Amino acid sequence: MRIHDLQEQRSQAVAEMRRLADAVETRGDDYTADEERRHADLKRDITALDGKIQRAKDIAEMERSAPAVVSGRGDGAYEDRAREFSLTTAIRAAMGERVDDGRERELSAELQRRSGRAFTGIAVPDEVFLEKRTLLTSGAAADLVPNVHRGDLFIDMRRSAIMTARLGATVLDGLVGTIDIPKQTASSAAQWLAEDAALTETDANFTDVNLSPKTVGALTSYSRRTMINAVPAVEQLVRRDLAAVVARAIDYQAIFGTGTGNTPVGVVNAAGVASSTLATPSWSEVLAMIADIQNEDADIGSLNWAMNPAAVAKLRGTNKVSAEPEHGFLMTDPGNLAGYGVGTSTAIPTAAGTPDTSTVIFGAWSQLLIGRWSGLDLLVNPYGDTAYARGRVQVRAMQDVDVAVRHAESFAVADDLEV
Repeated sequence: MRIHDLQEQRSQAVAEMRRLADAVETRGDDYTADEERRHADLKRDITALDGKIQRAKDIAEMERSAPAVVSGRGDGAYEDRAREFSLTTAIRAAMGERVDDGRERELSAELQRRSGRAFTGIAVPDEVFLEKRTLLTSGAAADLVPNVHRGDLFIDMRRSAIMTARLGATVLDGLVGTIDIPKQTASSAAQWLAEDAALTETDANFTDVNLSPKTVGALTSYSRRTMINAVPAVEQLVRRDLAAVVARAIDYQAIFGTGTGNTPVGVVNAAGVASSTLATPSWSEVLAMIADIQNEDADIGSLNWAMNPAAVAKLRGTNKVSAEPEHGFLMTDPGNLAGYGVGTSTAIPTAAGTPDTSTVIFGAWSQLLIGRWSGLDLLVNPYGDTAYARGRVQVRAMQDVDVAVRHAESFAVADDLEV
C-alpha cells in the first residue's frame, strides 16, 4: 500500500480517537466500556499503521539510494539451481527429442508458480543469462561442427557494450503486476512565528513512479545439427546470443526510449532532465553539466558520464583553454572526466550531419529503474515454413520489462557535441 494511503488511515484513526476524547470531556465523566474498547482498538490500529508506514518508508529509501542491482524474491537455492538450466536441453525437448529435461521442466514450473503468470513457451530464469554474460557468442552457428573444432578460438561478432547496468542503474527483478513506487515531491514548510501566532498548515505532497510491463522480443533460428552435435560451447552461444539481442534492446530504450511504439521513456526523453550543451566544447560547459544536477540537489548516489567513443576522442583532443595546450585537455584519461567515471559504448549513436554530433549524458544512474517481470519466455518452433525446409529450429524469446526515472533532475543531457 502507498505511504500516503497509510498516513491517511492513521490520520483518520487519530481523528476518531480525538472525537471520543472530546465527547467524554463534554459530558464531564469517564469513558464507557464501549468507548474504552474503541480507544484501545484505535490505539492498536495506529501502532500497526506506524509499523507499516515505517516499513514502506524504509523500502522507498532503499530503492531511492540503491546503487545497482536489487534482486527479486529469491531464496538462494532456487537461484543456484536456475543457473544450471540448459537452454539447449529445453529446446531439444521442445523439438520432441528424448532428452532428460527434468530439471528444466521443474525450474520452468517453479518460475511460473513464483511469478503467478502463464508462459506461452518455456519459462527461462533470468539467472541463466546473468551467469553467462561473458561467454562466447555468435549470430550464426554453421561452423560449430567442423572436422577439427576449436571452440577456444571462437570468433565472436562485434556488439556494442551494455551501458546502463555498468553505470549503476537499479534493476528490479521478479516483478508481478504494475508497480507503484511512492515519491515525495514537496515537504511541509518550517515557519517563524510571533508571540501567540498560529502556524499555517503546509502539506507534504506525494506521487508515484510507475512500472508496467512492456514486451521486447527476438526471433532467431539454429540448425538442428548445431543443437544436437556441437560441443558444450553451443549452450553458451545460445544463452549469450538470446541475452545479447534482448539486453541491448532494453539498454538502448533505457537511454533513448521515447514512449512511442510500445517502448518505455528513457533517460534522454524523461520530463525534467536538464538540457545542457557541449557545443563548443569547453571546460565551463563540462562543469555546467555537473552543476545542473548539483543545483537541484539531485546528485543522489554515484555520478557517471555516458558517451560514444567519438565523443571521448573529441574531449581528449580539446584543450581546456583554447590554443593553450600547457593547461591540458578536457579529458586527460579515457575513463575519467572532471573527476567522474566515463562509460563508453557505440550504444550511444552519433548523428550524421555537417558536422556529426553525439549525445553525452551525465547523471546519477541509480535513479534509472529497469524493471523485469518473470524471466524470459522461450518458444521453440521446429516447423516454421522457411526454417523447416532448411532443417533449422526457430526460437522466439520474449521478456516483459519497463524503464522509469525516479528523479529526472539527476540527469543532464547534451546532444550537440560536434565529433
